This record gives sequence, C-alpha cells and structure tokens, in this order.
Amino acid sequence: MKKNTLFIPILCALFIFTACSTDRISIAPSGVPQLLNPSDDYEEYGAYAHYAEIIQITPITTPQNSEYDSVLRLSMRHPQTLNPLLNQDVTVARILRLIFEPLIILDENLRPTGHLAEIEFSHDFSSATLAIRNDAFWSDGMPVTSDDLIFSVEMLRNAPANAIYRTNVENIANITRVNTRTVQVHFHQASPTAGISFNFPIIPRHHYQGQTNPRSVNNMNPLGNASFLFESYTPMRNITLVQNPSSFRQLPQIQQIEVIFLPDAQTELYAFDQGRIDAIYLPLTEWVRHHSVRHPRYEIFPAMYFEFIGFNFQHEMFHNLHMRQGIACAFDADEAIHAVYLTHAVRAASPIHPYSDTAAHVSGTAHDPARARALLNTVPVYRPIVIVANDDNPQRVSIAERLAASLNAIGMPAHAEILPYADYFARLEDGDFDLFVGGVNFAFVPDVQFFFQGGFFLEDYVLEETFAAVQSAATEAAYVQAMEQFQHYFAERLPVISLAFRHSAVLTNTRVSQNGASAPDNIFGWVNMWTIN
Repeated sequence: MKKNTLFIPILCALFIFTACSTDRISIAPSGVPQLLNPSDDYEEYGAYAHYAEIIQITPITTPQNSEYDSVLRLSMRHPQTLNPLLNQDVTVARILRLIFEPLIILDENLRPTGHLAEIEFSHDFSSATLAIRNDAFWSDGMPVTSDDLIFSVEMLRNAPANAIYRTNVENIANITRVNTRTVQVHFHQASPTAGISFNFPIIPRHHYQGQTNPRSVNNMNPLGNASFLFESYTPMRNITLVQNPSSFRQLPQIQQIEVIFLPDAQTELYAFDQGRIDAIYLPLTEWVRHHSVRHPRYEIFPAMYFEFIGFNFQHEMFHNLHMRQGIACAFDADEAIHAVYLTHAVRAASPIHPYSDTAAHVSGTAHDPARARALLNTVPVYRPIVIVANDDNPQRVSIAERLAASLNAIGMPAHAEILPYADYFARLEDGDFDLFVGGVNFAFVPDVQFFFQGGFFLEDYVLEETFAAVQSAATEAAYVQAMEQFQHYFAERLPVISLAFRHSAVLTNTRVSQNGASAPDNIFGWVNMWTIN
C-alpha cells in the first residue's frame, strides 16, 4: 500500500498546475467567479468601473464614427516585456502572436503543419530539417533567416523558468545552420510528436542580440513578421498595432488594433459588456454562465480541457475493477454530456482528444443499470458513496448530482457534496471523498503520466506497459498503433471515468465578424481575416 499514499500529493500538484493564476496557465478548474450584471448590483462593479475610468477606455457606441470604428480593441495584462520569448503571461502571449509568427500551427486534427517554416523529419524522428519560407520578412524589410531561428532557440534555453515557450526547446539537443533559411535539429528523445514543440515564435537576431533586460528599449519595441506591426506603447495604458505590409499573410482588413491593459479576467468581462473592448476569450465555464446584455457574436473551437470522474484509490474498494465498471455502467455519461454541456463539449473515452488524428474509435462505458447492479453486488460497500464537486463550476455540479442519482437508482446509496473551491481542494488534499468531478488542461500532446505515478492508479501493469509503448514508439506507425491500444485499455481499465473535452469560445462585439473559428493554439491567430462592420 505504500505506493498508494502518494496519490493525494500528485493529484493536488495536478490541480495546482491547472488552478494557478489565469494569467499564467489559462483558466483554473474552478473557473473565474461570475460577476453580476451592472444593472443588478452597481456596487459589485464599482471598483472595475473606476479602473476603466482611470485608463479612460472610450465605449464603442457609434458605428458612424469613421476613423475610431476601424480600430479593433483587444486587451491583455500590463506587460513586463514585449519580447515573446521572455514573456511569462499568457494574455500577453496571445497578443504578441499578432506580431510574431510561430514556426508551425495546428490543423483541424490538432496536427502540426508548417507555417513560418516547413518541417521534414528523419525516418526515426531523431532529427528534423526546418526550412523557413522564402517570403518571410521582418517588418523592417530584413529576411527571416536560420540565424534568427538558432538565436531564438538559444534565448529560450536561457529564458526565465516560467517563460511561455521555454519548455518547447527542452527536447532540442542541438541546432545547426544548413544555409541562409534552413536548420537541422537533433532531439534528445525521438518522438513522432516532436513537431508540436515547434509551436513557438522566433525573433530577429539583429534587433534582440544583447538585450538581456526584459524591459530594455528593444524588448519593449518588438520587431516582428506577422500580420500586424508594433507602433507605440503607452505605459499603464495600451499598445497600438498597425497593418504589416511585409507579412506573407493576406493583408488584414482591420488597419489598427488598440490593446488595452486590464488587470484581470473580471475586469475584461466588465469592459466587454460595456463595449469597451471588442473581443474576449472565454473557456466553457465562463462562456455558458456569462450573460451579456449585448448578445455578442461567438466562434467556438476545440480546447484541451479534459473532464472526468476520479476515484480515491486510498479506499480499497476502488482497487476492484468491477466497482469502477459498475459505477461507469450506472451513469449515463452520453446523456449527461448532452444535457450539461449542450454542444459545447465532445464526448471522450480517454484523455486523447477525439479530434486528434491519433484518436481511436473507442466508446465510453455503455449505460447499463442491470449490469451495474450485477457488478456492484460483487463488491461490499458499507456506507454511502461521497461525490465532491466545486460549486463555482455548474457543469461539474450537475455531473456530480446526476451521478449520485444514478447510483441511488440502482440501490447504491450516494450523495453529492457541492463545496466552495477552497473546501473542495482541501477535501481532495486530505483524501476525504470517494469520487470527485474534476478536470485538467492538457498540452496538445497530453502528458498523462500522472495516471501512472504516485498511486493515482494502483499497479495496473497493462496500462503502464501500453503507455510505455507510446513513449518509446520510434516510427509514426508504431506510435499510432500504441496510441490506439492505450486508448482502448484506458477506456476498459478506467483509471478515471472519462467524460468530455470542453470547447472554448472567442466572443466579439456585434460590429466584428470573425469569418471563421479561432485556432485552438492561437485564438487571435486569424485576426487578419476579421472585419469590422
């Protein structure tokens, strides 16, 4: 049993990672507390309204106001740097993608595809050749070169520990120049998924060389290669971007972007509702429960928020596979996902996104109350099952209550305890629960090792071996085969009951048309296609 005692620290470390500041790791599992409508409670908005007045954000109210109405207004936190490789804030990183192109982007199957550079891998995925496109230029007219790419990798290696893209280069063993626009990269560990690590922007060496202070003049005056170029920075207020005629993309219809500095997600919601910014990114939890009086437009896109029902393996009864299978059979997950998430999530049977090109045709456990009774009758249970969920996530609350009702319906006493997030987290930390409804925000190559470390799942050699095969796959065919086997075994062995991957959305003011969904890895990546009516 010694291995099992590590379960709670590992679990809580996972939740700490996803529950940190929304400026660093997207959004917490609990979500951002909902604000009241200003008309319902003026005082609740008082502080935010005052902040908005201090920074003097002009409401967007009159489409006839010519020049002003051609300006798109976005927001981010106050930047500590405008160097995308030193930046540690995810809201700033989203905006800097308007100035700097990434080497690759993800397609509709969440598969890396060439963008600023084309990538060709060796047969064993131990190395790759990157060829920068010939029409790529910096906004000062200088060409994007292999020296810029090598310089960018070296800067990331020495970037602050929390820099957004630092981990992207951890698997790069060495990078060498082949010619003016081509480099050769060798990896520490060969992997068919290595291409995703190139999802980071590069910067021009001639502008950034020697700029070690994140707030140096050059680091606060970015020189990029994307659809927009940096024009001005006003401390404590905003930055201004304008069209970049040197971009290889289609010239944007929007001529100017004003990016306003706002202190937190709550203030962004207020500013959006008041028409003071044009667009806002919202994960499902906030999107569903945020009711704007402006009836905004929106585009949804797949996200990597994996929702599941977890077991407390400190309790011996959950070591029994029949117990886990019985609970899964009792719960109609398909119906619950449809009712709770509507069209804002996709059903999943494993932690591999169903839209991924490596997703296998795997179904979750079928709803079968008769089989659930038969399975659960083989496991002695001497007390009601306790299911915990956090009260600031309405979808998880509904799942917990539906699960409790399903178990009670087949004769297994159960009840849901809906807790404030701090209490919910404390209960998980103390191991004071049986089941919990939770989630994790995966990277685009999910790191599912926490299912096999620290006792999250007790000594399941079948799953551990299939996961090891995924990690060691040296060819694309071997990787696809190992991934398929892993997903089948995951759905069968049930280290958790997989529920769904939630979607996210970009909401815009009615005067803005997105003309297509955002990219999951770059939510403002196609602003060059947006129009202002």
